[in-house]
Amino acid sequence: MKKLIAALAVCLACSSAHAGIKDFLAYKSGTEITQEQFDALTVGKSRKDDVIAAVGHPGRKEQLGDHQTWYYDFTKIRHFGGDVNESTVFEFDKAGLLVDKYKTGNARTSNPLEAAAKAAK
Repeated sequence: MKKLIAALAVCLACSSAHAGIKDFLAYKSGTEITQEQFDALTVGKSRKDDVIAAVGHPGRKEQLGDHQTWYYDFTKIRHFGGDVNESTVFEFDKAGLLVDKYKTGNARTSNPLEAAAKAAK
């Protein structure tokens, strides 16, 4: 039994180096917008319909003067590896044209479970 637990611990430690396994059973909330999706939307060219077609409807919207701002919040909590907590933001003018886009938040945060495991070594 001890050998099985040791082997499992080694597998879990090694799996943190592989992104697919690293995200296995990770808690996810919101809309993840990949870098490819983000880069495909062009300031001054893309419109609201293009954003909806590429990434879906936003989780929240704000009207700031003539500009409308769309937020896509995303959280991923992993068992091993850094967590992700970010918002992707798209700003549109009154005609619906994309005038700005950016990501906010701490894209990679420390994971308390991983820190505790490293401290126990």
